[in-house]
Amino acid sequence: MTCFSRRQFFSSGVAGIGLLSSTARELLAQAAESLPARTKAREAMRIADVEMHEILAPFHDYHAETLFRYHGLGAQLRTIYAVRTEGGLEGCGESWGRAPKTHPYKRYVGTDPFDWMADPHDLPMNMAIYDLLGKFLGVPVWKLLGPKVRSWVPVSAWTASQTPQGMAEEVRSVATRGYRWMKYHVDVLQNVADQTAAMQKVAPRGFKVHYDFNGDSTFEAVYPVLRELEKFPVAGRIEDPIRAVDHEGYRILRQKCSLPIVVHHAPADFFMLHSLCDGFMAGHAPLGQAMSLAALAQATNTPFMLQQCGGTINQAFLTHEAAVFSKATIDHVSLCHLWKDDVTVENMPVVGGSVQVLDKPGLGVTLDREKLRRYVQAPRPKQTRFLVRVRYAQGPTIYFRFDPDAPDANLRFLPGNVPGPTPGYGNPVITDFWDEAGSEAFEEVWKRTATKPFWKEDTST
Repeated sequence: MTCFSRRQFFSSGVAGIGLLSSTARELLAQAAESLPARTKAREAMRIADVEMHEILAPFHDYHAETLFRYHGLGAQLRTIYAVRTEGGLEGCGESWGRAPKTHPYKRYVGTDPFDWMADPHDLPMNMAIYDLLGKFLGVPVWKLLGPKVRSWVPVSAWTASQTPQGMAEEVRSVATRGYRWMKYHVDVLQNVADQTAAMQKVAPRGFKVHYDFNGDSTFEAVYPVLRELEKFPVAGRIEDPIRAVDHEGYRILRQKCSLPIVVHHAPADFFMLHSLCDGFMAGHAPLGQAMSLAALAQATNTPFMLQQCGGTINQAFLTHEAAVFSKATIDHVSLCHLWKDDVTVENMPVVGGSVQVLDKPGLGVTLDREKLRRYVQAPRPKQTRFLVRVRYAQGPTIYFRFDPDAPDANLRFLPGNVPGPTPGYGNPVITDFWDEAGSEAFEEVWKRTATKPFWKEDTST
């Protein structure tokens, strides 16, 4: 057998090629010939344009008015991003809410999508960029993020705080659509135990509720409320029960409360490393941040969840992420169920509380341009006159006007300088929207609330 030294082997390119089999030489020749084509294809991947489309897709009829009055038009609007390359490839992303007044995405035009992988700054563009890359390479997005650990991802429904009857209707509706969890923010305008009792009556076996306590209270104020919730099988977990700075309060809560505690608005590393929570939420996190939290969760053996608000495009991306994050085991929130129609050809039905990870190239969903046009052009509704009516069982009835689209509007809290007990989540109170416009009683109170809240002791109205 003839032996060659390393120097002899590399001294002649021709000699080196001569040692290869005919098949290997053929493959090398094909590779050399295809190099210009690959280079041209990569050049065609440069981003040529970023479209923004503000859409108004319809909410489900049963809760459309309530959500419109509680959160305003901004919660129903979404913005769809269509990113096109010079070669004509299109990737899609979306965000919750109104379209930006100025176009913040010009910086992407002329750049290479590969330069934006794992970007920690912009979640909607994460979706569109990875959709492009997956389509270019012919693989689903999860293959670009890591090995798949699950093909079905647990998801949770979401709603706003409502009357007990309204909360029961939400549970009935989302349960029939396959959900097994529902999240909502508690507020001081309702009694959370009364809401839970109503939900318990209609919840199918195994259905659970996730309560977000807004991270604004103290152990002393919240713990009695949690003890009431512990009595209900439907009560599933609590989020941000007290202020994040109260580390000792969190330690005591974990010892005394049987409900799992999830933290969102708190330092993830501190709470995970010091075992101050049972799980963590990566809320609205761009991909680079979500990857960091996923690694921290893995290192500390802490379950976590994603919360990314939007429709089917958003949910598709979320499931690709959760498919590869091993500790992403808590039911994720996407808001996808709020709208009864969307702008994608595909939908993602919930089966037994989970949605299937799509295996088509990119995100696995495509824009329906006709629906996109329709919902871009859909008329934007205006608020009709209504009053927020807060009725305490043994106290005043308070009326005030509320514009959910005003800057910093938030109906989770009472306006200042009104009588009644200290605001809390366990008060004997029920709140609704009063809209008997034209009636003598309504018109009188409407005038009284022109500049400030109005209240009276008589609760008959």
